[in-house]
Amino acid sequence: MKYSIVITTFDKRFDEFLVPLIRSIKQERNEAEIIVTANGSARAPFNEKYRAALLSFLASQHNCFPIIFPNFQSLAKMWNRGILTASQDRVLVLNDDLHIPAVNDGGFFAKFEDVLQRQPGTFKINGSFSHYVIDKSELIDVGFFDERLLGLGEEDGDFFWRFHEKFGREIPSVELPNIDNINSDISDDGYTKGIRTAAKFNRDYIKNVKYKEVLIGGYRGMFDKRVKKQVPDEMQYPYETFYREHKDLV
Repeated sequence: MKYSIVITTFDKRFDEFLVPLIRSIKQERNEAEIIVTANGSARAPFNEKYRAALLSFLASQHNCFPIIFPNFQSLAKMWNRGILTASQDRVLVLNDDLHIPAVNDGGFFAKFEDVLQRQPGTFKINGSFSHYVIDKSELIDVGFFDERLLGLGEEDGDFFWRFHEKFGREIPSVELPNIDNINSDISDDGYTKGIRTAAKFNRDYIKNVKYKEVLIGGYRGMFDKRVKKQVPDEMQYPYETFYREHKDLV
């Protein structure tokens, strides 16, 4: 396969969402490499029963690899670490609250792989970052998802804005059937919410620190209004390019 899969998750979505999602993927593509990034709790110890159940389940599935964070981490970091761990240069990143229905012929992955051959680079699926493809070389060129966004939310809009800043074009979107975004409101109880499950910290950082609304110039992207960036981006994972250029020499 010319792509890997990354799924972000946490304890409250294990039985209802993660297990059926992985099983549905393996039903269509048993050889698929799946990296599961499991988050810790924001204000509680890591759920030991969940850790045992998660590791047991993933061990029973072919080609599945866990990344477990003992403490709560940002979605940006979970995405970055999962993508860095994936063995392929193009990565299908999925939320855990997705449903991929079983069909007799031409299911999601058959159509997805056809699109993947025709659509280069990074792209969203059905207009959403709940399911998207990232190209590692483009991720490095734009800069990784901003890990200063310490909770969940705004990391996709920030990357979309910076992608346009780097390449002068927007991230395209492709329409694909047989994948449903459930948009679950089940979330960790320990962090302060803004809109739905998004962290208030992330919203405040984007609106009040990193970007400034402008009437003239700027770029809107996925944000509410046109903005200009006020805070420069630090280089994250600076040795990843060196690794990619020299890994075959080891």
